[in-house]
Amino acid sequence: MKVLKVITRDIRFPTSKENLGTDAVHVDCDYSAAYVTIETDDKNLSGVGLTFTIGKGNDLCCNSIDYFKEFIEGKEIEDIEKNISTIWEKVTNHSQLRWVGPQKGVTHIAAAAFFNAIWDLISKYHKKPLWQYIIDLDTNDLIDKLSFTYLDDVLTKKEAADIINENKKKLPGDTSTLNSTIFPAYTTAVGWLGYSDDKMTRLAKENLDKGWTHFKMKVGQDIERDIHRCKLIRSIIGKDKKLMVDSNQVWSVNETIENIGKLKQFDIMFYEEPTNPDDILGFKKIKDAHPDVKLATGEMIQNKVMFKQFIENKSLDYCQIDSCRIASINEIIPVLLMASKFNIPVIPHAGGIGLCEYVQHLNLINKFIITNNDLTLSEYAESCSEHFENPAIIKSGGYVTPTSPGYSVKIKESSLEEFDFNNGKYWN
Repeated sequence: MKVLKVITRDIRFPTSKENLGTDAVHVDCDYSAAYVTIETDDKNLSGVGLTFTIGKGNDLCCNSIDYFKEFIEGKEIEDIEKNISTIWEKVTNHSQLRWVGPQKGVTHIAAAAFFNAIWDLISKYHKKPLWQYIIDLDTNDLIDKLSFTYLDDVLTKKEAADIINENKKKLPGDTSTLNSTIFPAYTTAVGWLGYSDDKMTRLAKENLDKGWTHFKMKVGQDIERDIHRCKLIRSIIGKDKKLMVDSNQVWSVNETIENIGKLKQFDIMFYEEPTNPDDILGFKKIKDAHPDVKLATGEMIQNKVMFKQFIENKSLDYCQIDSCRIASINEIIPVLLMASKFNIPVIPHAGGIGLCEYVQHLNLINKFIITNNDLTLSEYAESCSEHFENPAIIKSGGYVTPTSPGYSVKIKESSLEEFDFNNGKYWN
């Protein structure tokens, strides 16, 4: 079975009209997807993947993906599966494109979309949901598909294999029995920064009634307003529920240290991205100033090497992988393995287009064959889920295990036609 062609589309949803996704620095988010379809000579089999953006620049991702097509068009699916690590290196270490990276920025999140589509195709070819395809792989075969470049000073392939094999001993003989797993989640839907007090109040009460026990809200525009909003949400959810805050990189290190001191009164589970996401030493200074608080980061960490430094330097307490920031399964799993080695809980970032659909698979891979940490938690924010054929399903504040083959991000054809930025009905 052979790949015929790769099609890329610029899909944008006008979510800025509802202040969806608003935070301290992103004030007009149009949730968007650089959307990839891999067509094969079997009309019933295709791979789909995406990377998430918030509007302008989505076209740059689509243009970047066009440079990658040559590495799989005309190739047999089994050959792509066998050589996926080599293909990944050719794409992410492209001798010319790497000059505008390397392994960061537009070209890297474009690579995420491209390889997300490849992994979707491969798991569909084997008629399995992605999480099950991964855990069913022979360990050495899985290791060979991943990228450990620049990591062997912290994690060797042997250590990675040992972690996986040790966890596989706990798996049931029939992995299909794992389909009943409910993975705990927290909601971000109640506290976008552009929401009024009335809207936050209504949403907090509604989500309490739905069974949510963990809530995250945005802070960072004005500390007095932040205090007011934290007080409001805490008064609604009570003392027994968990509250997290996210300032989306807006504070300096010194501002973070000062503002954490003012927000401690609200019993915050973690402070997410308080300062520049590249400032590994700055995060450590914040932790040293407040040893009793927890810091979370990762959605803007651009590659596995930066994750390596954050983890080894103990500059984070919660590792927030993003399914579209680093380049797909090939480097996500090595990051999960490093977090496992250092016993760092993984709480994936989600909420944008397709991110919840993606992370439900990553959560299960981590839980079943990688981590030994007792804390299992993942973000959820219902955003544009109505546009997906198989959206993530939430029950009593947790993800229901996906059972359909693939990686779960196929967008309905009617939505593609309406919101294609180049020729869709909405934008024209």
